[in-house]
Amino acid sequence: MAKTSIEMRTPPPPITACHDCGRVQQLPDLPVGSKAMCGRCRAVLFRKTPDTVQRTLALAVTGLILFAIANVYPFLSMRLEGQIRETTLITGIAGLYHQGMPGLSGLVLLTSVLVPLVQLMGLVYLLSPMVIGRLAGRSAGVFRALQRLRPWSMMEVFMLGILVSMIKLAKMADIIPGVALWAFAGLIVVLLAAFSGLNPDDIWRRIPLSPRARDEGVHGPVRAATCHSCTLMVQVPTRSPWGNARCPRCNARLHARKPNSIQRTWALVLTAIVFYAPANLMPITFTRTVAREQADTIMSGVIYFMFSGSWHIALVIFVASVLIPILKLVSLIYLLLSVQFRSQWKPEDRTRLYRFTEAVGRWSMVDVYVVTVLVALVQLGPLGAIEAGPGAIYFAAVVVMTMLAAESFDARLIWDKKD
Repeated sequence: MAKTSIEMRTPPPPITACHDCGRVQQLPDLPVGSKAMCGRCRAVLFRKTPDTVQRTLALAVTGLILFAIANVYPFLSMRLEGQIRETTLITGIAGLYHQGMPGLSGLVLLTSVLVPLVQLMGLVYLLSPMVIGRLAGRSAGVFRALQRLRPWSMMEVFMLGILVSMIKLAKMADIIPGVALWAFAGLIVVLLAAFSGLNPDDIWRRIPLSPRARDEGVHGPVRAATCHSCTLMVQVPTRSPWGNARCPRCNARLHARKPNSIQRTWALVLTAIVFYAPANLMPITFTRTVAREQADTIMSGVIYFMFSGSWHIALVIFVASVLIPILKLVSLIYLLLSVQFRSQWKPEDRTRLYRFTEAVGRWSMVDVYVVTVLVALVQLGPLGAIEAGPGAIYFAAVVVMTMLAAESFDARLIWDKKD
């Protein structure tokens, strides 16, 4: 692991640009425990905290231990008619693959296992040298990747899917939590604490500019640009086209705005709309028992919980799997049209709407995880089995497309005609 020394911890930049509205602002000298917020859209620009590196490293190491336990020991067991079905965390993922759904299996594997593992290993790799005053090789690229991966780590959504599945199956069989389930719950708490407690500015202020950028400097007419990854304010030569310039700290490409933001967001939104109909009309699961076979859609699952007395679970599924996808699509269409028609109406409210839309989309994955758990547990031979239906594939596609659409939309476009 190539390492370089950290020469000094630089102070926060006196001038920055808001990542949500683009306004250039001067940061005040803050006391520890306070934060600077954008004077226009109220986004958080900078937080001054005590050093968060050692605490986050300890949590990441703890998370790796819990991750190993969660993947080695039994996760859930189901006892029915004298038969016991014992599963691990990977059982449902393997079940989806063997049922001819490698794409859906890969998505669940990525969001519930691989991304959390990469996050934990990345934090340990990045922070271990910092404790002794050094930098790991390619620290800027590693940390930039960890920030990009955060929305795709969905263990807490998986846990909600597990709880819904346990409530559904408890009416027909005994569900026994395993050691791995408790480790998984602990891992969720540890990983959330690690990232919520980590101040990104603690990392970025330790990473110096590239030697080439320091030596060469910028000559001639320049224009200001803000790196959307590390928030560094950069001077870019006017003669250099957007896309060729790179951030001298994290090496991300610099753009005045996200390239082709409106076109890309429209394409993803329209794709999600196309997938939305089959996601709700086609079966999401097939249940086979000795007496009968049954195909269930998302809405039939909501109705089942509502009439079986679990109205709170029905509400959770309806909000996560029906209401949130519709609200995301409507919100994104509204934001796109407002930008294209150069609306000046309440940009603060539209920015808050965008933040909400970006934050809630991942919770729609709960139904996909419910299917994964049911496929893992209910494989009891002649007594019964549950298989994933094509609706699960389309629904997962809707979730992914809407998340990518929110990510591709540039909120600064809302403010471009303001002031």
